[in-house]
Amino acid sequence: MLEKLNELNDKFIERYANNKEQEKYLLIKQILAEKNCFRKINIETSYSILRDLEIPEEELENYYLNLI
Repeated sequence: MLEKLNELNDKFIERYANNKEQEKYLLIKQILAEKNCFRKINIETSYSILRDLEIPEEELENYYLNLI
């Protein structure tokens, strides 16, 4: 599942190339690079990352639970 999030994030990095928005996705890339990152950050930050990656609202909880 983390691989899928990395793939999504890479697409956003490409989409926002040379744009201020790209900085956010580069930061997310750094966070996702750590294997158990979702266990180390709080739930609000985790949900925020998932929302930034456009995970549908109704799937957020399932994604989060699978990642921790």
